[in-house]
This record gives sequence, structure tokens and C-alpha cells, in this order.
Amino acid sequence: MFDWLRKLFRGTASTPRPSAPDDDARKTVSPPKATPSEAIPWGRWVWIEPRWPLQGRFLGYTYVDAEAGLSAKGGPESEADLAEAPSVTMRLPMEFPWRILTEEELTARGLPATPSWLSFFGPQPDPNAPWRKDPHLQGRFHERYPDDLQVMVHDGDPRRTKRAPEVCWVRILGAEPGPPRLARQPSGEPSPARDTWVYVARLTNTPHGLQDIRQGEELRFLSSAEMPFPLHVTKQYLEERGNWLINPCNKCSWDEAMDPPSTMARFRFPDMPPDAEPVTFTSFCPQCDGFQVLTRAGATDT
Repeated sequence: MFDWLRKLFRGTASTPRPSAPDDDARKTVSPPKATPSEAIPWGRWVWIEPRWPLQGRFLGYTYVDAEAGLSAKGGPESEADLAEAPSVTMRLPMEFPWRILTEEELTARGLPATPSWLSFFGPQPDPNAPWRKDPHLQGRFHERYPDDLQVMVHDGDPRRTKRAPEVCWVRILGAEPGPPRLARQPSGEPSPARDTWVYVARLTNTPHGLQDIRQGEELRFLSSAEMPFPLHVTKQYLEERGNWLINPCNKCSWDEAMDPPSTMARFRFPDMPPDAEPVTFTSFCPQCDGFQVLTRAGATDT
């Protein structure tokens, strides 16, 4: 019944350039490997020891090129004007030894905090952005594009739309405060409301079978420990989410949904009067063949 999910996880682990218009999102569904703690940062002056012949170590400034990704501009350490007239550009990461210059080294060489040419490459990623501190997003970002990751994008619950969700690359643009996300613990007790971030992103892949969203459009998504990928959500879903408590799926523990609760209820009960407002109902899990129970916040369980 859930061939779309099984097929989804049979994709290869290859990782294409996320912003390429012909990327095949269905072939890149394996979550990227966690970025090692020693990953080279952007916005820093670094020494790099390349394995090809160079007159001394490479000294350069790391930055993010929106098209080419993580890079460094500089030159051999003997060059006098490498800060403002770099002769070499490296595309990172590379398997070369490297280290960040100390404050003493920066002062001794008279290096600027940021070189003047950096403005040509536009705003740089914010190292303190909320998505870099989200534990559920750690290890998911592309190693060359620090704001790019894969998200489960959809047109709604596949039982209703007859269209399977797709895992696509997106580039995060910002973050907004999210609604309370109410759920239950396995014991049946309500979990504390999770006040989380909603991430705003641009879709960089072309979906293959989806009809409601296209490459280049903005979307919003949530993260969760119980989901294999961050989940694309609609504005209507976010408006309704704080009013509903979701019992996680009895099989996979999925604790979100692809449709707003009002849409789920109408699909579950098509003959329901137009002015009816269900208090609680069950729904099939969109990820497996288990089920979830949705209860309106503040309602008394029966």
C-alpha cells in the first residue's frame, strides 16, 4: 500500500549540486552524512596545505558562492596582496590539512576582517541562524551549500491527492516562530507544547509529480525527531496546528500530518454537515499503515 515510501528510500546516496534546474530529487533521498565537527567554516581566514605544487601554503578567506558553494580565495602565503587581489580560488571542501589563523597571525599579516571583494558574492549565510541550532536538522545540510537540505514536499495526504510526496532540495531563506505543536506521550499524557520554528525556504528542485508547487517557489517546513525528513507544511496547516493534539502514529510515531486537520476530517467524514466541528477522529498515518488520533485542544477525552 505504501510503495511510494518504500521507493523513496531506495534512492541513491549521491548528492548533486542542489541549485541545478535538472536535479533529480528522487535519486538523492538519503539524508546527507553529518557534517564533521572539524568542517571548514565560512567567513574565516585559513591556512590550507594543498597536495599540488604551490609556493608555500595557501592562505585564503572562506566564503559561500551562491552558485559554486563553499569556496576560498587567496594565494600562496608569499603573495603580498592576496587579501584584496587573490590569485587562486579553491572550491571546498577538499581533503587537505587546514587551520584557522589566530588573532596574532591576522594582526601580523594585516589581514582585514572581511576582504572588499566579498560584497560581490552577496549576503553570506548567518552562522547563528535558528536552523543551525535545531538538533533535528543537524547533519542534514549540504557540505558545500550550508543553507541547503532535503525536505519532504507534497500536495497533501497522498490518499486524498493520489500524488506521492517527493524529497526535494530547498534553500532556507529565514525562520518564523511556529505554532504550539501538541502531541501525546506513549503513556497517553499530553506532551508539553513545543514552540518551534517554521523555516521559510525556496524549492531548488523541479518536482516530478506534484502539481501545487514548482521550482523556485517559497515553502515552509517543520523539523521533528520522529520524521525521516523535515516536512513541508501549508499556511492553513500552521493556522490549525496549535488547536489540535496529535497522538503519534501507533506504528512509526509520526506526530505531524500533511493536510490541515479540517481537511483531514472532511476527507474522513465526507457526509459531515458543513457547520460540524469534530472534536476527535482517527486518521491513517501518511507515512505508514498505522493510524493517528487527533483531538481538538481543550476537549475532554471520551
